[in-house]
Amino acid sequence: MGLNLIKLDRVASTNDYLREQLSNFKPLAEGSAIMATEQFQGKGQRGNIWRSEPGKNLTLSILLYPSFLDISKQFFLNVVISLGIAKWLQAQTKAQITVKWPNDIMANQQKICGILIENQIKKDSISSSITGMGININQTDFPAEISHKVCSLKNLLQKPDDMCIESLLPELFYHLETQYDRLKAGDGAELLKDYNSILMWRGEKHNFLIDNVKVEGTITEVDKEGQLWVDFGKKVVSFNLKEIAYQL
Repeated sequence: MGLNLIKLDRVASTNDYLREQLSNFKPLAEGSAIMATEQFQGKGQRGNIWRSEPGKNLTLSILLYPSFLDISKQFFLNVVISLGIAKWLQAQTKAQITVKWPNDIMANQQKICGILIENQIKKDSISSSITGMGININQTDFPAEISHKVCSLKNLLQKPDDMCIESLLPELFYHLETQYDRLKAGDGAELLKDYNSILMWRGEKHNFLIDNVKVEGTITEVDKEGQLWVDFGKKVVSFNLKEIAYQL
């Protein structure tokens, strides 16, 4: 991963840029990556906007060709990318790194990374996968309404000077590729186990929002289809994206 790294000064979305390259039939090797200094229309899950201060953070998309993976197991790409980023962050900082289902990486229960994976399906297989990520590196000034919910690597390390973002890439690519190779080798069950081991709020009672109604429950696991299971005492219920929200 990252052997073919394309650096752009300014782009609407690194995911969209990669998709355009594919639609133009440009031959890009697996692991090709797009890195942008400024991403002015960054996307989050389900149409949300990802905002990042230009030049301060890592906005990156990686192209994968997971044709070995059955469509029913596409959530494992999320597992792989989440684990790769989490393990990289664990090597950088002593903060508690967790995964907030479905697509955020948290440091001490503050968001440090968002993930967006977009798969292209042909017939019964995944022809390509564009895995986008935005990782807060040097930004320390966030909008007031979210400042208590987010952090950056610079915050965590309490560094006075900005870090060189590009110098962080080789180790990040290493961790991502290590987890992806595990998936190729058929290590899905253990990958999911590792993912659940760092799942935020797992085994703890917390408040959630379901249809804007506050409820108390305990996360038990995320299953292989990517559904979140929550124990409400009298019954255990599974949820898809946008059906339940953490109340932070």
